[in-house]
Amino acid sequence: MFARVHMLETTREQHELGLRIVRDEFLPWVREATGFRGLIGLIDENRETAIVLTLWRDEASLEASSEAGDRLSQLASAVSGSTRRSLESYEVSIFDIPE
Repeated sequence: MFARVHMLETTREQHELGLRIVRDEFLPWVREATGFRGLIGLIDENRETAIVLTLWRDEASLEASSEAGDRLSQLASAVSGSTRRSLESYEVSIFDIPE
């Protein structure tokens, strides 16, 4: 499994707007993408740093979505007013969700 990690500098208001964009615009699109396995959103206590992880079946799926993912990340940042600090890709070395 592979992950794309979007790190954003944000405010409480920008974060709320960003959540709406992710739920209404990004998730419907990405759910149709080949190899998409999930999305995790994280926000710090002060609502100043947000992290969005998208999970992909394999490296080919990650790469196939990279251009569209970059454009959507830039668009969401611009619309919400947040600042994208980084966009990086990783191989997932451990993943466990007990049932």
